[in-house]
Amino acid sequence: MKISSSPLALLTLPLLCLPVLWGCDKEEPSPIHEPIKSESALASTGEETRWSRIAFGSYPSREIVPSAWNAIEPYALAAGDIEKNDELYRNLSSAAWDKDRLTLSGVTYIREMPSRLNQSEQHYRIDELTYHYFALEPIYWRVIEKEGDTLSLLADRALDARPFNESGEEATWETSSLRRWLNDADEGFLGCAFNEQERRRIVLSRNQNADNPIYHTSSGNPTEDYVYILSNDEVYGKPLGGRHGFYPGYGYDDPAKRFASTPYAKFHGTWYSPVDAYKGNAFWCMRSSGYNHSHVTYICDFGYIYSRGTSVDISDAGVVPSLKINVKDMPLTILSDVSSLSIIKRGDAGKENTCVPGERKEPEIVFFGSYPQTEVVSEASGDEDCLVDPSLYATLESLSDGQIQEVAGERYLKEDGRYFRFDPISWRVLERKDGASLLFPTLGLDVLPYNTTLEDTYWSDSSIRDWLNDDFLSLAFTGKEDRVKQTKVENKRNFYFDTYCGEDTLEYVFLLSEEEVFCSKKASDYGFACSDATADAARMLKPSRYAKAKGAWYDETSGNSFFMLRTNGYNPSNAVYVNDDGNIYNRGMPLTCDDAMVVMALWVEDSALAR
Repeated sequence: MKISSSPLALLTLPLLCLPVLWGCDKEEPSPIHEPIKSESALASTGEETRWSRIAFGSYPSREIVPSAWNAIEPYALAAGDIEKNDELYRNLSSAAWDKDRLTLSGVTYIREMPSRLNQSEQHYRIDELTYHYFALEPIYWRVIEKEGDTLSLLADRALDARPFNESGEEATWETSSLRRWLNDADEGFLGCAFNEQERRRIVLSRNQNADNPIYHTSSGNPTEDYVYILSNDEVYGKPLGGRHGFYPGYGYDDPAKRFASTPYAKFHGTWYSPVDAYKGNAFWCMRSSGYNHSHVTYICDFGYIYSRGTSVDISDAGVVPSLKINVKDMPLTILSDVSSLSIIKRGDAGKENTCVPGERKEPEIVFFGSYPQTEVVSEASGDEDCLVDPSLYATLESLSDGQIQEVAGERYLKEDGRYFRFDPISWRVLERKDGASLLFPTLGLDVLPYNTTLEDTYWSDSSIRDWLNDDFLSLAFTGKEDRVKQTKVENKRNFYFDTYCGEDTLEYVFLLSEEEVFCSKKASDYGFACSDATADAARMLKPSRYAKAKGAWYDETSGNSFFMLRTNGYNPSNAVYVNDDGNIYNRGMPLTCDDAMVVMALWVEDSALAR
C-alpha cells in the first residue's frame, strides 16, 4: 500500500509549533541550532542534550479506536497517540475506502489488517480480524547537525518496525532490505512519507560504514542514501556521536539514546519496555554490523549500545530514520526543543539485586566424564590442543563422520573430516551439598542453539534441554550416568524484563540461570560477580578445540567465547547470554543462535570425582 504525504496533515500541528521562514531573513538569528549540552545530575552520563525540532513529511501515527480499546499499556503512550472516538471509528469502519486510504474533514487516514507481526508479552495486543485506522501526521525530527542550509535530521520516535534484513541471510547496510525499503520512492518509506516537493529537498548522503569498533567486523562499502539509520560511530563515537547530542562513549546508559515509538510502529510489532525506569521505550538498530554479518548492532530501551548485535531478521526493533534536507528559502515548521531528559521515567530502575559480594577464592577443579577435545593431526602446525600422530591419524581415516572408535583404550570421534580424542572434562566446583557437587566446566565443550526453531520457547521445551539430558549425558558419562544426580531447577522470571520463563523442571544436566550468575546470594556463593555489567573473569570461558571446530565464535585476542543461560530474554524467543568479556546481557540473543558455546552444569556424587 502506498501512503503519500498530505499537506493537510500539517494542520494538525500543536499550537506550540512556530512556523518560521529560515534562510530568507538574514537579520534574524535562526531558531534552529545544533544539539546543546549542559551538565545534569539526573543522567547517568552527567549531561543533558537539547535538540531543535522541525516537522517534515508525514506518516501514519495516531490510531483511531473505540472507547473500550485498551490494547497498549498507558505507560507506552504519549499524549495524542490514541484517539478514542466511537463515532469517528464507526465512520471509518463503514466508509468507502480507496485502496485503504481515505480523507475525512481534511485529515487523511489509512487502514491496515495485522500482517507482519511478532507479538510477545509486551507487544500490542491485536485483534487480527479487524482493520486498524491511523491518521497521517507530520513527522517530528531532531536536528542533529546544521551546516549552512543543510540540516541533518533524526526522527524523534521510532516510526515503524522492519527487519534489518528480512531474509535472515548475512547482510551489511549496503545489501540490507531495510536500506532498500527506506529509499524506495514508490512503496517504501521515501515514497510514503514525502511528497514530490519534499523529496526534492532531501539531500543524497554519502555514508561511510565504519567497521564495528569492538569486533572489527566490516560494515560494508560506502553507500549513497536519501534515508538511512545511524551507525555506531554516529551515535557513540568521537567526534560524531558527541556532535549529534549523544554521549560519545561506550558502556553508558545514555538517556539521549532512548527512543519511544508511535502507535503505528507498535502495531507493526515494535517491542516496548516494561522495566520501571524505561517503560515504553523501544530498541532500535544501527546500520553497523554486529560480531558477524548475521547480526546488526542496536541500542536498547535504556540507551546502551549492544555491539555484539542481534539477528538481522529481528522483527520487533523500531526504525528511527535519519536524513539530510536543504532548507534554503524553505518555510519550516519549527517545534519546541526537546530534551534528552524528557524520556527519563521516574521510579525504580529495576528489581533489587540481592547478590552480596563475597570473598573470591581459588576455584576447586575436579574431573568427571570425558568429551572430544584434543584434535589428532598428521603433521605439526603449531596449533595448541593438537596431538601430532601420523600413525593414529591414518588409523582414524577409516571412520565415517560421527563415528566413534576406541584405540588403545582411548575413544576418538570423527567430526566433519577431523579427528578428536575424548579427554577428561575439567569442572569448577560451585557448591557442595549432601555428598554431591555442583559442577561448571572450565571450557565450552560444544556448540548448539538453545532451540532449533525461532519461536517462543521456554527451557522446559527447548531442544538444548533434550540434547543435554539425552545425547550429552550418554556420550560424556558412558557407564557413569547413574552418578549424575537429578535435581529440581527453578526457572524464575527475567530479572529486568519480568519475562515468564516456564515451569520449574527436573534435570540431570542443565544450563545455569540468570539468577545463578549475577543477581542473588547464590551467584555470589558460586563465585560470580554481583553486577551484570562487570567484566567478570569467573564468567569468561574459552571454547575447546572441538567446540571451535563445531563453529563456536571466539575473540581472536582473548580466545573467549559467549554462552547462553536458560533464562529467557526480553521475550520468550530470546535467551540471556554471557558475553566473551564476562558481562551479562539480560535482553538476550535469539534462541537459534548457532555459534554460542554450550556451558552446562550438573550435580555429581562426590565419590565419582577425580582431583
